[in-house]
Amino acid sequence: MTSVRTQYLLPACICVLICAQVIAPVALADNNGFQQSPTAAGTALGEDATREIVKIIEQKHKELVESITKMMNEKTAALEKSLAEKDKRIAGLEKEVGRLKKELAAAAKPPAPPKPKPEPKPTNAFLGVGHIDNEAGAMVTTVHPGSPAAVAGMKENDLIVAVNGKKVNSESLGGAVTVHAPGTTITLDYMRGGKKAKAEVKLVDRDAFFAARSRKDSAEKEPGHIVLGITVEEDDEGLFAFQVEDGFTGKTAGVQKGDRITGVNGKAVKTLDELEALLKKIRSGQEVALRLVRGEETIDVVVVGSSDKGGAKLVSSKSTKAEAKPVKPAPEKKKDPPPEKKPEPAGFLGVGVGPVEGGLEVEIVVPDSAAAAYGIKVGDVIKQVNGKNTTSIEELRAALGGALAGAGAKVLLRRNGADVTLNLVLGARGQKVEAPKSAPAAPKPKEKPPEKPEKKSEVKGTLGIHARQTAEGQVVITKVIPGAAAEKAGIKAGDLVLKLGNKEVASLKDLQDGLGPLHAGESINLKIRRGDEEKDVKVTLGEPLSTGDED
Repeated sequence: MTSVRTQYLLPACICVLICAQVIAPVALADNNGFQQSPTAAGTALGEDATREIVKIIEQKHKELVESITKMMNEKTAALEKSLAEKDKRIAGLEKEVGRLKKELAAAAKPPAPPKPKPEPKPTNAFLGVGHIDNEAGAMVTTVHPGSPAAVAGMKENDLIVAVNGKKVNSESLGGAVTVHAPGTTITLDYMRGGKKAKAEVKLVDRDAFFAARSRKDSAEKEPGHIVLGITVEEDDEGLFAFQVEDGFTGKTAGVQKGDRITGVNGKAVKTLDELEALLKKIRSGQEVALRLVRGEETIDVVVVGSSDKGGAKLVSSKSTKAEAKPVKPAPEKKKDPPPEKKPEPAGFLGVGVGPVEGGLEVEIVVPDSAAAAYGIKVGDVIKQVNGKNTTSIEELRAALGGALAGAGAKVLLRRNGADVTLNLVLGARGQKVEAPKSAPAAPKPKEKPPEKPEKKSEVKGTLGIHARQTAEGQVVITKVIPGAAAEKAGIKAGDLVLKLGNKEVASLKDLQDGLGPLHAGESINLKIRRGDEEKDVKVTLGEPLSTGDED
């Protein structure tokens, strides 16, 4: 850039010098003011004067050139400094433009979506209640002693409706609890007797709770009573072992499925109540003597009982088989008396049942029994045996009438809303009953013959529900049969039955007795409670449903 500026400045300086040289001679004039020619001037002034003038002019010329050169150099330096500063400023602006372009490009891209929060892992938090589903929430069926729920005052039949203000049912209650860490305090909203209540519950660790309870139990001065670990069933002949669990006192004593338990510590037992009363008096670590009957064999066994699995020890076992009584020799002239006939074993149907509306619901079917052989299933409702109604266990026993093994029995039951009749042959307890060669056909939907209006009253009316009675005497509907009268009236599982007509319902028997005399087509008013709401429902009773058999 310096060379370009000098290119224009030097010619200007040369031009000025030439003009100065030309003007100097011309400026000389004679005394009269007229211009003289150089030659004349030189002659007049002399050669010395001329040289002196030339010397002065050269000196002035030199000074002028130096002055101009200095001035031009200063101007050039100032201009170059200004241009350098501008170049520096331009470079800074270009850098800033580049930065802004990068920011603009980054801003044009859409921001990355935030990563979803991971679902919280369930903890081992423990509330301490058992529960079943109810339309308005989770109905408490059990409260573990010493659990957070028990400490907070929760009771059986409380209806939990919310955890920390969030609604729950039986299915979601567990998740609403285990989302919190042990040690967290939660708020439960619940209903008790139709009134709203709240409870502050501090959760604990499940494993730590049961471990502490186990240590506490083992540290008690008085050990708990022994646990046989046997599922015992009661019939007309007494008690028999239906199932024996490994590791407990009964298994150590050698009890087998089908054995009859006839004595405990020298006392005869024939009922479950008698057995439980005796066992509660025997502490873990004490000896217990059991008498068992297995076929024709009587077994007396002594064992150190335990309330824990694996804690029992066998002390002794003695088996005695029934011996035939010796027959006295008859006189020679008299004939030998006929041999004594062994008593026929009692007939055994082979079901465990519980009372429901209209009969007894089958809860257990004993393998190899008559019930199993003829296709009776869990969930069937036995309505009649040999033409007699069976709404209780006592009525079922009376209907069988002490029949012996091999006797026939006609059983009317309800399955999936359809009536099924089975003609079966009873077996003996512990004896395998073979299935009949031709199994009873599945019931077909009944085709109702045309009936006269007046005959409809002869059919017993049904609600079409399953219900249970709580420890406090409340009747809770556990199931509503599809298509039945209750469903048509809007009744749902979990509803509490308060009144039937004008009569209070304080037990399952009250409900059964109230429905007993009613017939299909008759209407009855029910007062029910659903959550914290009570309402009256009018129900037109229906006939037993006949929708066919479904396996």
